[in-house]
Amino acid sequence: MKKYNNRPIIGWLYRISTLKCFNYLQNALIVAFPIIVVNGFLETILQTLMTDNGFFVVTFHLEHFVASNVVLINQLTVLVKLLQVFANTIIAVQFSRNVAKSLDNNITCGAMTAFSFIILSIKLGQSNELIFIIHGVTFALLTGLGVSKCFDFFRVEVNRDNNDYQNSLISTLANIRPILCIIFGILVLKILNFEIYSNGINVRIQSIIQTNLTDNHYSLIPMLLIIFLRSISKFMGISTDSIFDFSTRAQLVNLNHALKFSHPVAAVYPTAYSTLYSCFVHLGGDGMLLALVIVVLIIGENKHLRRLLTWSFIPTFFNFSEPVMVGFPIMYMPIYLIPFIMSPLVTTIIVYPFLKYNIIPTPVYPVPNGTPGPLMGFIATGGNILTLLLGLFCLIVSCLIYLPFVKAEMKLINLEHAKISPPLKDKF
Repeated sequence: MKKYNNRPIIGWLYRISTLKCFNYLQNALIVAFPIIVVNGFLETILQTLMTDNGFFVVTFHLEHFVASNVVLINQLTVLVKLLQVFANTIIAVQFSRNVAKSLDNNITCGAMTAFSFIILSIKLGQSNELIFIIHGVTFALLTGLGVSKCFDFFRVEVNRDNNDYQNSLISTLANIRPILCIIFGILVLKILNFEIYSNGINVRIQSIIQTNLTDNHYSLIPMLLIIFLRSISKFMGISTDSIFDFSTRAQLVNLNHALKFSHPVAAVYPTAYSTLYSCFVHLGGDGMLLALVIVVLIIGENKHLRRLLTWSFIPTFFNFSEPVMVGFPIMYMPIYLIPFIMSPLVTTIIVYPFLKYNIIPTPVYPVPNGTPGPLMGFIATGGNILTLLLGLFCLIVSCLIYLPFVKAEMKLINLEHAKISPPLKDKF
């Protein structure tokens, strides 16, 4: 029965993995992994060791260290942002070059992709200073796809009988039209983006979503819907943190109530999304990715994946999940869509009654930046052991959810290494 259940999953994975578009996408993400894992370590250091509310700063009272290294911290902050833009630029360039692999001018295509993405990622501030906008991976992929398709549309076939200089001249002249078209498209997008920002349309949309969700994010069904939408967005590389950030009203009311009665029991909003999600559903980042890392490190047979996740473990432990999202990869990986969405939903269903009926104290106290996922609920409740055990139980449940999918992925890798042909039914 077990083999029968696993066979369709492995066969489906094999067919999906052979699609050119999927291979191009996965290759683009892997190429950017070294930059992203270095950036993950730097961001972990910055948030935990170089901010006033950092985990290590608060734990070991390193406030003087932070105050005396302001210049270093500012430079490191700029470096982290630039590396993030650089990593997404690499993804855009690699994806465009993969899509345009058959073109003679695919180096020019990659260069124009980098130029387009960087121009679209900067804007002028109020004092005419350059400000980098951190776009998600999906925006990088769309930029790479758009530029490559533009070059493909204006493709000019060269005559192989001509000499190399003449063919190079023909290809160079052929690049003028796609470059002009791309520059025109960038100008249009920048103008539209300026109008959106100047008129505050994006702010209004975010305000409408925030208002509608804020009034309903205390009950279970709306909370599950919010978490589902957030997980889907993260899986597709779309950053929606600002939209799904409900950290003010409920947390302040709960904190004031706890300070008034000297204990976080019977909070006004015990099931607020902000407290439940950050303390129990965000262990290792969105999708409970700490559970995936643990499962692969324990049962993973592929040494390359184990080494990759070993490099990613420390950032993930401190809730910075980008190395796993991009390097494993999780993003756009069909096999992990189900557990990536299911783990937060199941965890929410488990934790919700504990908070609603005051079985555990409500997490009301501020948590330092970069606090390890399993300790967030423990610290936010003032050191409640039951809350710590509940967080660890949620992590174990998430490990069990990821387990069959990791096993299926390992089988897929083994099949690829053994060069098994598509008809899998004879082998299983």
